[in-house]
Amino acid sequence: MRRAFGKPAVQQTVQSVLVLMVLSQMWPAPAQTCRLSVAGLNRARRVTGPAHAECPAPFHTAPFGNWGVTSNFGNKKDDHQFQGWCHETYVCNNIGICWTDCRDGWYEWNSCTDDSLYRPPNCFLYNANNCTEQVSATGSNVHGTTVIDLPAACPVDVDGDGFANRGGCAGITSYSPGRNFMSLYELDFPAGDDLVQTMYFPDTPVSLECGVFGCKPAGSSWVAPIAYDSPISPAKVYAEMATVVNWGTFLDDTGVCPAATSTQTSVSAASFDGSALAAESIASAFGLGFTTETAQASSIPLPYSLAGVTVTVTDSSGASRPAPLFYISPSQINFQVPTRTTAGLATVTVARGDRWRWIGRVKIDPVAPGLFSANANGQGVAAAVAVHVAGDGSQTWELVFQCGNEPGSCRPVEVDLGTETDQAVLLLFGTGIRGATSSEVTVKLAGVETEVLYAGPQPTFVGLDQVNVRLPPSLRGRGDLPIELSVDGKQANVVTINIR
Repeated sequence: MRRAFGKPAVQQTVQSVLVLMVLSQMWPAPAQTCRLSVAGLNRARRVTGPAHAECPAPFHTAPFGNWGVTSNFGNKKDDHQFQGWCHETYVCNNIGICWTDCRDGWYEWNSCTDDSLYRPPNCFLYNANNCTEQVSATGSNVHGTTVIDLPAACPVDVDGDGFANRGGCAGITSYSPGRNFMSLYELDFPAGDDLVQTMYFPDTPVSLECGVFGCKPAGSSWVAPIAYDSPISPAKVYAEMATVVNWGTFLDDTGVCPAATSTQTSVSAASFDGSALAAESIASAFGLGFTTETAQASSIPLPYSLAGVTVTVTDSSGASRPAPLFYISPSQINFQVPTRTTAGLATVTVARGDRWRWIGRVKIDPVAPGLFSANANGQGVAAAVAVHVAGDGSQTWELVFQCGNEPGSCRPVEVDLGTETDQAVLLLFGTGIRGATSSEVTVKLAGVETEVLYAGPQPTFVGLDQVNVRLPPSLRGRGDLPIELSVDGKQANVVTINIR
């Protein structure tokens, strides 16, 4: 092939690089970015075999092992990336030798399915398809998380209302990772990791809702594999995958953008009711792009700053006080409303550094009762404890809920009130209760008023309140019951309990 102007290829390459360097100095790439945290998820995992990993050999402990994933979202690691089904399981191989396996806290796969000792069918080693395949006993797993920086402009207040409404992350409507892959390995240190198979998936675009300072969490549809490699066939494994955007946050590391302000909303951390908060109660601020980090307080007293993020409450008297912080993330901050915050309309200001602010208004009342739920959404079964007091005075404690692996999976546990000589006391946990101006604290279960034994601060945790009520024997056998708490005439959110 003839070369233009007869210049050597190397010389052309060097010249092209120099031109690009000059152009980059004339028109520098935008220093401002909208940073996205993007993760790959997998579910519906199953192994059909034949696989030859973690097989009998030095350093190997056949047949079960942990599997890791290298994908376009990150590298393999021993971190629940591709969980299996075996966990504390009694198993027998094909010659009848039995033992308890998967005792390290992991859900694991049989990784040695082509060995005569472990090949199917075997109902101890395989849990699906007539004892010939393995199906995961867990839900979705994250197999990798990465950070994507998209060019962005400085935030601008176009309509003059004091809040930026253009630039930053605003205008970003979607993210697409392109073609996805997952390479599955049986992880084994120090013998080395064994490649099981690679799966390829179609694109998983994510539609986004973004404001100037960040983007809301969003996810794609689930997709199935479209091709295999290493080997191309047979298909040894199956899984569906999806892409999620955990958060988006606007960054200006060069500091060239002018200061800008956005909005946030503060609510009770227990009930998620934003109609009012109380002094010393636990609150949650929701917004977009507070930070690129997740951090929580590690000591008492609580800090006033985490990763450079602060919260200030200015009350109706004009007094501004820093708020103690429990936790920060890109879209949520948990804080305590400062002591002595006076009643009336207050302004809550979240700040990152000295240039980015999120402002919201909230009413402050003497009490703003809220009850925590086990699902951490202010609904469903209460995050409560039942205390059983036997006739001889001995006590036993039990949670009134149990939770699965997935968010929102907490369900009631039946509470047994015991014999006629036993007593049962329910310990409810909430916030915004301690400021009651009278003894007017009532609790009803399905309309049945109960005896309130205590209502006030919980002695161990900052901002947490506790209400102890006696469970009357008349509730025996009533099943699911709504719990209605009223403090000084103000109603809390309704949570539930189940009475056997």
